[in-house]
Amino acid sequence: MKRILLTMFFSMSILFFIITFLTMPRIHANFFEIPIINKITNSAIFTDALFMMMSTEVPQLQTALATNEVEVPQWSKLLLEGAAGVTPRNFSSLLNLELPGKNPIFPIQLATTGSESEHMPIESPPPDFEELLKEDAEETKEEKPKEQTTKKEEATIFIYHSHSWEAFLPLLGDKQKKPSNASSTNNSKNIVMVGSLLSQQLEKQGIPTFHDTTNVTAGLHAMGGDYYDSYDFSRKTVQKAISINKNIEYFIDIHRDAQRKDITTATIDNKPYAKLYFIVGIEHKNYKQNLAFVEQLNQALEAKYPGISRGIFLKDKSEGNGVYNQDLSQKSILIEIGGVDNNKEELQNTSKALAEVISEYHSNAKKVN
Repeated sequence: MKRILLTMFFSMSILFFIITFLTMPRIHANFFEIPIINKITNSAIFTDALFMMMSTEVPQLQTALATNEVEVPQWSKLLLEGAAGVTPRNFSSLLNLELPGKNPIFPIQLATTGSESEHMPIESPPPDFEELLKEDAEETKEEKPKEQTTKKEEATIFIYHSHSWEAFLPLLGDKQKKPSNASSTNNSKNIVMVGSLLSQQLEKQGIPTFHDTTNVTAGLHAMGGDYYDSYDFSRKTVQKAISINKNIEYFIDIHRDAQRKDITTATIDNKPYAKLYFIVGIEHKNYKQNLAFVEQLNQALEAKYPGISRGIFLKDKSEGNGVYNQDLSQKSILIEIGGVDNNKEELQNTSKALAEVISEYHSNAKKVN
């Protein structure tokens, strides 16, 4: 009888540890990806709502919610947290464990101060493509000025936009417009305008730059794709540029964040700047080369313009695309410049600062070569 009990005990222990291993977030992240979960768990409203729903079925949880007392951790709670990764009375820890893709494997690097959640980037929701296509049809009637002077086959830097519709509320001129609707195909109101500002500044620094202003909305519609095909579409754009010009050294995909103005704006030497941050995709084998490049740019930016950067964010496939076309070049970067509330002056100042730093990096690299 004793032998049977011991056998059962060891069998249950082994089973318990196998289940614990298989349910680890690291294992989940390899097979699932739900980018929206990150937003949900950062929302106090969602968390409170989910707590209330759970408390209707779990009386103990209802009792725990009724009190704010801090109690000494019990061995049972420590064992639960250590073995299963669930912290009692912390709903986010349960989501981290049970919802695939919620908990990223790789750390987030921040160059700014403040709480992590405060400075976390926020991805804009997919736009209304039908509305954007209607807007684009109206704008095609207008004659648009051509700003590009450098040919693609002469460029050293290639600037493009995977989400070319990302716009800025002050430029849209509609005070009633919701931040989630800050989208436009008008290149004087969306992120393409920022690409133009950066391109012009780089040209002033003597660096041949080609700015791709492809209307991604129309391009995706023509190929029967949608929002989730954006990086596949822009990948073809980058690959075409590489086939035309083997001498392009830098590929810069420019976006804008969905955070509000207090997070995305800095005052440096009495001048307003739109803060920026870098995204490094780590779902390819050569990501460390891109990371090293970005770290040098970020460090130089912070040295010259303290507070302009929100940091470097590493993303795997559980938080989005995970590659962002950065496997095509060791100097391929994704930069989020500003947020929905930033105006042209702030974006222009940041574009000039970024161009200065890239130019200095480029000059130093040429000297080393």
